[in-house]
Amino acid sequence: MALHPSALLEPLGLTASFSILIATWIAWKFWVFTARPFLYPSEVSVLPYHIPCKFIGHAVSMFKDTVGLYRYAEAYFGYSREPYSLCVAGQQLIVVTNPKHQEEIFKNNDHYSFDPFINVVYHNVGKVSTADLNILWRKSSEGFVSLYPNPKQKVLVHTGLDLLHKQVLSPIPFQELVLKVGGLLEQYSRWESFTKSAVIHHAADSITKVVSLHRWCRDITIGAQTDSFFGPLFAELQPDYTESYDQWDINSWMATYQYPNFMAKAAYEPRERLIKTLVAYLDAPKEKRTGCVAYVNEVADEMRHAGLGTEACARVLMIILWGVNSNVQMTSFWSMVHIVSDASLLSAIRNEISPLMSLAERENDLESLRLGLMRSCPLLNSLFNEIIRFYNTGSSMRETVCATRIANKTIPKGTRIFLPQRHLLLDPEAFGEDAHTVNPYRFVQNKSLEKHGYYRPFGHGITQCTGKMIGRFEVLCFVAWAVWRYEFVVLSGTSKATKSKQGIQIPRIDLKKPSLGMSKQVEGDDLVLQIWKRIGV
Repeated sequence: MALHPSALLEPLGLTASFSILIATWIAWKFWVFTARPFLYPSEVSVLPYHIPCKFIGHAVSMFKDTVGLYRYAEAYFGYSREPYSLCVAGQQLIVVTNPKHQEEIFKNNDHYSFDPFINVVYHNVGKVSTADLNILWRKSSEGFVSLYPNPKQKVLVHTGLDLLHKQVLSPIPFQELVLKVGGLLEQYSRWESFTKSAVIHHAADSITKVVSLHRWCRDITIGAQTDSFFGPLFAELQPDYTESYDQWDINSWMATYQYPNFMAKAAYEPRERLIKTLVAYLDAPKEKRTGCVAYVNEVADEMRHAGLGTEACARVLMIILWGVNSNVQMTSFWSMVHIVSDASLLSAIRNEISPLMSLAERENDLESLRLGLMRSCPLLNSLFNEIIRFYNTGSSMRETVCATRIANKTIPKGTRIFLPQRHLLLDPEAFGEDAHTVNPYRFVQNKSLEKHGYYRPFGHGITQCTGKMIGRFEVLCFVAWAVWRYEFVVLSGTSKATKSKQGIQIPRIDLKKPSLGMSKQVEGDDLVLQIWKRIGV
């Protein structure tokens, strides 16, 4: 029986279509990733991706494991430290890893701006409306008038940041804030001040407590910082605010990546609870907001004077609160993880802080305590430096405001530049063969490392963390009171966690989710501690 010709042509047609598709894909790959870089050497090379769609490009890899994507790219380009390009959500992102090139970018504010990222954070993460963003960026020539001296005619976004800088950098406001937060850290670390959320179990004899290290660090550090900034009213309006903040902070990456509401309730619901509390706080009469730092009232007055409503002010303050709290909490957590997991380190730090803490207990001199912790505790400060080196996963960002060149590569106007820091902070040439491990003594053994060009845990240029001094004090103060007042036994860690040299399971660092700077632990990882008061303290 003869077959109809179409029966023979149909499979041939499918085969031909598939062959054409494969040939087209190969031609695209060859042109974009081989031929074009050869013909146009002044363009930044693109890291190859498989689906010929710029919207997809590297988006999946970026969202799933940003650090892993950077590692892969470094290896692909032969660790040349030349800029390379990623395609994410239809945009070209240039990644600059060479510290010399990064330095050039940090110093050149005329060609590289941070402002677009402030806008992205307010709009995408804080959900500030477009109309309110227009007010935040309104120029003096467009009608913006600041309540405060503004000789450089800055916009509201920048005058608000100036007010924050005045609070944390000017001698008198800084001193006032340090004394407030130092006093609260001492108070909140007392035996009777342990929060219900931190304590897992009270012993019947009231001599010991079983606590979650993560929640203990969270409640003390976030509590002390937030209460220092806002006074007692914030906690009165939302007693569980440290838990809401923690839920937001852990899941905020969903907002960064613009997850839809139904997929990101774990981030958006706690954020909106905190914003609701901030609205109630700002609507309260000023006489009820006693105890807040000057910055809170000054920036609220400035924003309202410019035309922002209470909710918009609250959304801006929410972003500020996020930035203020996140890194101190996680630096404290990781510091305590390594101290309670290493008996020799715990003993050495106790010996170092003993004269200082004995004096602080007797005389309650917070300024002497601050100066002593910052200047007379080399091992404690070395641990702090090492923790923010090893656990830092943050990146700096800029956008080109004009066509420019980096490493003889042409960068078009409006291109986003990512400047990751982790590969520099873990570089064996700078920090030794053990750079990929935590060595609490590293910065005692080599004091020059703190000034090394690869050591930029606080960022650089105009985005350098202005709160780095007060943040360091807060971490040192909390850790000092904790190890001075209490004995610790680690009851349990996490089954998949890395073991310390004493066999204790260290929580794992989460490298797959973006952070403001200090990384979180893998969700669910923690240390459960049995705690009791030290004899004679």
